[in-house]
Amino acid sequence: MGLFKGARDAMQNAGGFAGNAQAQAAADVAGLQAGLTEGSYDPNDPAFAPIEGVDLDGYAKAVAAITKSGVGNEAEAATVAEGAGIPAGKWKTVSDGWVARMRESRAVMNRYGVIYGQY
Repeated sequence: MGLFKGARDAMQNAGGFAGNAQAQAAADVAGLQAGLTEGSYDPNDPAFAPIEGVDLDGYAKAVAAITKSGVGNEAEAATVAEGAGIPAGKWKTVSDGWVARMRESRAVMNRYGVIYGQY
């Protein structure tokens, strides 16, 4: 009897483990999707606060302009960024700041990808 009871208990526990795995997978997917669609991120999250007056949209627009221009160094990139709306002399600070936030926040990183794709 002990052998069968152990097998029965194992089967019952397996169902619980599967349910927990499904719940964890759903939470992981929600986390990965944060920022990918409207309403899947909190725009009031401090991670989305402007850096040197430049919001995430402005940063994505500047990066897209730099990429399209094909410039080859930081000075040229800064000039293109200024033409795309980044305040003069602020490109490095803005860029470094947004890159750091994307490392810290999946929602910021995902949202950046969506916005960048629009430019």
